[in-house]
Amino acid sequence: MALSMEEQRMLDEMERKLAAEDPRLASRFNAFGQQRMPGAFTSRRARTISGLLALALIAAVTMMMFVLSPYGAHRSDKPQTKPSAGSTIRHSASAGKVAVAGTS
Repeated sequence: MALSMEEQRMLDEMERKLAAEDPRLASRFNAFGQQRMPGAFTSRRARTISGLLALALIAAVTMMMFVLSPYGAHRSDKPQTKPSAGSTIRHSASAGKVAVAGTS
């Protein structure tokens, strides 16, 4: 909602009196809405570098997630075969190995 002409005039008058009585406070009020660091990430080069760094960080996190996931676990080069219907599976508790003996 816009101020009326009379309200705007009164506000301007109060502002001038405040600036005359306490210039330091008036300068603080004037700097209230301004940016603290006016040069941060405004150049094209800084935005490009920060974007590339963010992309590299995302790629590194993705690779770490893949390596640490169960699907990225080390797989043996030997293809695993299923035991045939007539074979017997023996477990060796001491060695932790499974042996398949076939009946041919």
